[in-house]
Parts: sequence; structure tokens; C-alpha cells
Amino acid sequence: MHREETGWAPERVERVAARLQADRPEDARLVPIVLWIRIFTAFTVPGRYIYVARRLLERCADDESAAFLVAHEIAHHDLGDLRVPDWIPEPVRERGGRIVASLYAAVSHQLHGPERECAADRHALDLCLKAGYSAEKCLELFGVLERYAAEVGDEDMIHGPDADSDDELSPEASWMTRARIWLWQRSRGYLPIRDRRAALVRYLESVRGVGSPAA
Repeated sequence: MHREETGWAPERVERVAARLQADRPEDARLVPIVLWIRIFTAFTVPGRYIYVARRLLERCADDESAAFLVAHEIAHHDLGDLRVPDWIPEPVRERGGRIVASLYAAVSHQLHGPERECAADRHALDLCLKAGYSAEKCLELFGVLERYAAEVGDEDMIHGPDADSDDELSPEASWMTRARIWLWQRSRGYLPIRDRRAALVRYLESVRGVGSPAA
């Protein structure tokens, strides 16, 4: 596992992290770190660090999609989602070591759960809007995730158990649909990609009070 310290990738995450946290004291800001790891992900751990996989970042076409990626991890800190597993030694928890960080990333979705992931999505979008980023461009991150899921043949990651519905969290969803998605969520720890995006489109509509152009 290698940390990338120079070049466009760390410059991008540092730039968007600074913009997203411009109203916070410098010593309270979270620090983004770009890692060369095989996992196509971004994650955070207790402490001050946000980790972004280089493989994922290089597919983000602009600062907006990268900003939403970083903002989602900031949101987990803001929302108090970071429950520290008992098996992590106290000194390592405080320093946020990269090896333990990778282990934490492997179980982070199960620790957070789908409800907290969705709450982090909403808060992340709020942070991006506050920083002046385009909501539509921020949501393009889900297209990046969907294309990757298609490449690795994980259709469930895109659609979940019901390929014809992107509204499993909608109040109008049937109880059978809700039951299927509940079981799926507990095994995956998060909503399907299209459902996460659909939930954010609805949230954006409620914030703007108009039909969302991101639909």
C-alpha cells in the first residue's frame, strides 16, 4: 500500500477538501490521503484522515465528483458515525495507521449501515452546495461507480434485488419491495447505486422546491 504525496491526485483531494471545509478552523479540518490500493473505494477512520483510492479518483472527471466523494467521508465525521471497533488498539485509533485503515474500510459499510450511508449522502450534498459546487456534476460520481460495477459484473451493486425499481426507500414502495431491499441492505451494508442517486435526486428536489434537472 503506497501513499501518493505529489501530483494531480493529492492536489485535487487537498483542493476540494479545503473548499469543503473553508469555514472550519484549520486544526479541525480532516486530511485527505490518496492511496494506491486495489479496492475501488474511499473511506475514513476515527481520527483526522480521509482515504481515497487512486483507482477511484482517476475516474472522477472533475472536482465536483471528487468533492462529493470527499464530502461523503467528511459527513461520517460530522454525523458521528465513526464507531471505533474494540479490536483496534488505542494508539492506532489515534494515529489512523494506513494498514488498520484498510482493515477498517473492509467493514465500514457494515458498521455504518444503509441508513447512515444515505444520511451521509445527504449531508455530503449539503456540503457541496454550500461550497458552491454543481449538484448535478457532484451526482455524476454515481455514474463512475455504476460503470465500475458493470465492468466487474456486479449488477446487484447497481440495481439491488429489483432491477426495475430505483425507489426502494420511497414511501410508496410496497412492503414486499421493502422486505427484499431490507435483506439486501443487511448483506451489503448500503443501498444500490441507482437507489442512492434516486434518493439524492428527491432530496435535491425538496431542497430546491422544484423538479430536479439531475433526474
